[in-house]
Amino acid sequence: MTVKHSYRRVNETAAPESMTMDRVAEIDELVVAQTTQMCLRNGCCRPSINWVLLDSSNYELNLQNPFELPNVGGWIHEEATFFQRCLCHAPGCRETKFVHHSGTPPEALGSEDYHCCRIQSTPTSSFLATDELQSNIVAIHQKSNTCPTNCCCCPNFLPYLRTTDDEGRYLGETKYVCDGCIFVPKFLVLDKHQDPKFLLRPDTCWGGVCVRPKCGGRQGKCCRLPFLIRDPVTKIPLAATKTQDGEEVAQVTQLWSGLANEVCFKRHAYHIAFPTSTGDSMSNGSASLSSCSAEDKLVLIGSSILIDVAFFEQDDNDK
Repeated sequence: MTVKHSYRRVNETAAPESMTMDRVAEIDELVVAQTTQMCLRNGCCRPSINWVLLDSSNYELNLQNPFELPNVGGWIHEEATFFQRCLCHAPGCRETKFVHHSGTPPEALGSEDYHCCRIQSTPTSSFLATDELQSNIVAIHQKSNTCPTNCCCCPNFLPYLRTTDDEGRYLGETKYVCDGCIFVPKFLVLDKHQDPKFLLRPDTCWGGVCVRPKCGGRQGKCCRLPFLIRDPVTKIPLAATKTQDGEEVAQVTQLWSGLANEVCFKRHAYHIAFPTSTGDSMSNGSASLSSCSAEDKLVLIGSSILIDVAFFEQDDNDK
């Protein structure tokens, strides 16, 4: 069974503006959602994993299907060799490249799942046209082969995702951190000067024990710990614009995406609540050091993809 998603769905009043760099700077939150069906597509049948950027401004987290949200004018396609998709399945190790576009997603993103048994031999989906793959590029998120997340023996070769703009200028990167507390996964986010900008880390251990009272175990959220976006020095969570769900902490959270997507299609979706600044934390109320720029937000979009590559993509491959 397959479900065709349009991904071109928009508000009734008007089509979304194209998510250029200027528009990225204006967005407080969004959902980054996979378009590729992964059920029964393991090993050499696994295709590129593509993404769409969806509007979460009027969305009740974990109460609605995120795949029904309108597009905000952006989408992402993956480029990876057949060898990497087919054979490299250790968590977070494979070489890959995600190209971020502005504009309405191509119609092919909603129809590629009708060919679920087809083996993709090219770096990108054969259903995407060359002009679609090469036009309106905003950023590129890329990594080479690394050690997997379950190996800390080579700290300089752990999973990362480097973000550049369409001309190759370095915007920042997200790096998996392996330290003495291995049960708490964490990612360090660097800015365009390669200085620490954010630390992504949940409030609880990775073993599924949830200490966040608000969660209440609702629809598996305890197993989907939000990676709070923190000051990299103080480790204090940063403030975010209040979201529809009442959250005021900047975070990257894996969403419940509906029974069909969770069980049948294994598509993942992540909600990103961007920090209002890089210095105004939730507890100390200090003056803002700097705003969260468009470059920072693009890097955090890459962070959500790296979380998926490093943890949840491998889980699906083993099922």
